[in-house]
Amino acid sequence: MKKALSLLLVFCLILGTAACGQKPVETSTAAPSTAAPQTTQATEAPTEPAPTEPAPAFDGDTYKTGAAGTNGAAACASSLASDIAVQILEKGGNAVDAAVAMIYAVGLLEPAASGMGGAGQMVIYLAETNEYVSIEYMTQAPAAALPGALDVSTSSTPPSVEAIAIPGVVHGTLTALEKFGTMSAAEVLQPVIDLARNGFPCTARWNTNIEGRLDNLKAYDYTLGLYTDEGFLYEVGDTIKNPDLADTLEMLAKDGIKGFYDSEFTDKMVSHIQSLGGVLTHEDFAQYKSVMRDPLSTTYNGYTVYTTGGPSNGGVALLEALNILEHFDLKSYGFDSPETVQIMADAYAMAYQDGVSFMGDPDYYDLPVETIISKEYAEERAKAITPGERIKTAKAGRLTVTLSETGQKVLDDCTPDQGGTTHLVCADKFGNVVSTTNTNGINFGSAVAVPGTGFVFSAHLGNLNNSTSARVNMVMPYIRVRSTTCPTIVAGPDGKPVLAIGSPGNWALVSAAIEGVVNYATFGMGLGNVINSPRSYRDGISKNLTIESGYSEETIKKLEEMGFVLEDYDKDFSSHVGSLAGIQINSDGSFWALGDFRRNYGASAY
Repeated sequence: MKKALSLLLVFCLILGTAACGQKPVETSTAAPSTAAPQTTQATEAPTEPAPTEPAPAFDGDTYKTGAAGTNGAAACASSLASDIAVQILEKGGNAVDAAVAMIYAVGLLEPAASGMGGAGQMVIYLAETNEYVSIEYMTQAPAAALPGALDVSTSSTPPSVEAIAIPGVVHGTLTALEKFGTMSAAEVLQPVIDLARNGFPCTARWNTNIEGRLDNLKAYDYTLGLYTDEGFLYEVGDTIKNPDLADTLEMLAKDGIKGFYDSEFTDKMVSHIQSLGGVLTHEDFAQYKSVMRDPLSTTYNGYTVYTTGGPSNGGVALLEALNILEHFDLKSYGFDSPETVQIMADAYAMAYQDGVSFMGDPDYYDLPVETIISKEYAEERAKAITPGERIKTAKAGRLTVTLSETGQKVLDDCTPDQGGTTHLVCADKFGNVVSTTNTNGINFGSAVAVPGTGFVFSAHLGNLNNSTSARVNMVMPYIRVRSTTCPTIVAGPDGKPVLAIGSPGNWALVSAAIEGVVNYATFGMGLGNVINSPRSYRDGISKNLTIESGYSEETIKKLEEMGFVLEDYDKDFSSHVGSLAGIQINSDGSFWALGDFRRNYGASAY
């Protein structure tokens, strides 16, 4: 039987899909008896099964994508990247140092989802001061951006070059390193530079991402050459190198933020983008700043949940949904029950509507954030949910959004205010924790890469509303681009982190984070089952419900009777329910880290 299961797992991995779902098991959150150095990832399997399989790192690590340690841990889209993070920790760096290294490594190894041309947000717990902070480095519209003035379409092939936004990753990560790290940019970036020069093995995931956006990449010879073998897919296992990215990283290590945003390198980027019809200028880059923002938080079942606010709309939706869910005894229904799935789906759908309707750049709009995440508002919203009866049409609440003084001035004067996704988590022996989500928007963003630089730019202006009558999130000069990212840290009663978690996946990332927190704080699951238990995802504007086959037939049947249109219920794992990366900090100070098998994530610890 074990041999048969191994062969089935191998077959599913080769197809790039997940195998053999498992129903959740209530597990202890106690630390493992040993914490030997480990690195695991769901990678493409060899043609013959290995003679022996690694043991699970902890309970619930069904797919061997977890790692346990006593000094530090990391999880993200690639075990090579999480290895680099742990190497930084072993050299004495802290979680911020390691997270920054990991962000650049993932940008190299999974360039479809993130990179220097994109954006992100980061929530950090600082043990020394016992505080939670947030760095927002979302992309920004250029000075030329006015409603209706640019083509910001991302549905064309390739996306409109005018949709390229000012990237934020370099400013945000190097700011985090300067403010909260302990190592230099040169020290943190060197392992990534080495990996880019020496090469790394092609994975099935790499080719899947290429195939999904191949027509966009074909529009630009340099971009196609970066990620393919002269226009053809690499064979799995082939070595891929990116010496141009290594050169760019060496420039960052030497020249820092100014080297990217206000230099001859800036001119090189601007000149190429403008030659293709883009509108970014040197001044656009030079004025960019990442922003320190207060994290948003709420309490849930005795825990405190920290996440990010505007310009992201995912964080407020996460907290609103959790506040709504507190009004229902989900534990009495049980994890695998139609009522639990339906209540969570309805709570998420209402929170989704509020996030879409009322969130944008907090510098340009007066947003009803405090209302949306309040317990009083959630109590009213919860009244619309009846266990066992699907909400037919989820609606936004009766709230208002108005332009702030800054936003109104920008719109009136037409003068700027100077003002595809991946998730990563890291924790260190000093008690610091980082949860960060980074994004290119759609996979490979605009597909535009400036020759000699080694990375693509996002087409993130497509996330803004290009109508002159937009109520919120309107295209305006230097407005911060909205996204759904919601990196999350959960704190215990003593205020210290017990769980760091997050996901890619557009709006599914919010739903996945909600389910992860509920699995931990309501159903008492350890990290293995928090991530590997089956999940569901309700489209926020319809009755469609994606649900994995790990739920019981009775639950599936009753959900259909409620009127949900079920999708992927015949699949062990769905690609539409997000992909969590998480770290659990145990009471004895040890760590469990796990990368979601659904997207071949990996984890490392020591």
